[in-house]
Amino acid sequence: MSLSDLANLSQIIGALAVVGSLIFVGLEIRQNTITSRAATLQSNAAYWQQFFAMIGDPKYGKSYAMGAAGKDELTGEEFGQFFFMCRAIFMGCENQHYQFRQGLIDQDAYRGYEATIREQIAALPGVRALWSLVRHTYGHDFQQFFDKQIESVSMHPAYSMQEKWQNALVSQRTAGNG
Repeated sequence: MSLSDLANLSQIIGALAVVGSLIFVGLEIRQNTITSRAATLQSNAAYWQQFFAMIGDPKYGKSYAMGAAGKDELTGEEFGQFFFMCRAIFMGCENQHYQFRQGLIDQDAYRGYEATIREQIAALPGVRALWSLVRHTYGHDFQQFFDKQIESVSMHPAYSMQEKWQNALVSQRTAGNG
């Protein structure tokens, strides 16, 4: 084998090594993307679990329920609690919206998130009123997103998830008896 043949062989081996390295890097990037998305989803789940636990606490839940329903007889302390709980909601929603825009939350998970925003947050008169007061403190893209959620659902002045649950329960019992 001549020196020229060895040089050509070494170039082929080098090219194969580069291709192999690129494949390896591509697989690593894919794995890192999957890991980042999973960590983002877990982080968001933990945020909302902590938040829901807080509003499930009678110490704060009453303030949120009254404020969200638009009951204006809140005391100063209750309004303060409602105000900061709504700010936490808006911040959590903006964070998730941003993460979706960056590709860290997939479309299917985000679809469920949007439905939750529309049905359980944007439909409440007290939350809408508070949004109108603090809207300017959030990013323009999120402002448009949240405004769209409000526009897409009718307001529920006497909204009660418990009432919806009770109606669904009656439907289930009726279906079970037929």
